Amino acid sequence: MTNMTLPLILLLPSVLSQALASDCVPTAHRTTGTHYEPVTEQQINVGKGVMVSGRVLVAPDCTPVVNAKVAHWQAGEDGRYRDSLRAYLYTDDNGQFRFETEWPALEPPHIHFIVSKYNLPTLETQWIGNHRVNKIIFDIILEK
Repeated sequence: MTNMTLPLILLLPSVLSQALASDCVPTAHRTTGTHYEPVTEQQINVGKGVMVSGRVLVAPDCTPVVNAKVAHWQAGEDGRYRDSLRAYLYTDDNGQFRFETEWPALEPPHIHFIVSKYNLPTLETQWIGNHRVNKIIFDIILEK
């Protein structure tokens, strides 16, 4: 190892962490919509065919948010909002959430979310797609 290589290796983790932190932009607020009703059922899977997963993180450094409440609701395959597609769950020790649902057959396809944690501002947002998929990965970044 030459003297020129050693400083680059030592600086690389610092450069990477700064690059990741600068990409940690809070998720945009999006309306809850006209079909909002309080989500009162704690349930992981609400349908079949589409696996939704992601992480809840907090800016500016994308720290995982443990035990955040992730409420979600949507229209189903028939294009209608149903109570059976409204539920909430909590993130795990890595800030991750995961649930199975059915395809939200609206134009554009979308799933509503309200994410809350007692010491952080609540975020109302939506995942919005453009074509049918069976796996959705949606990270949600909260503001501090």
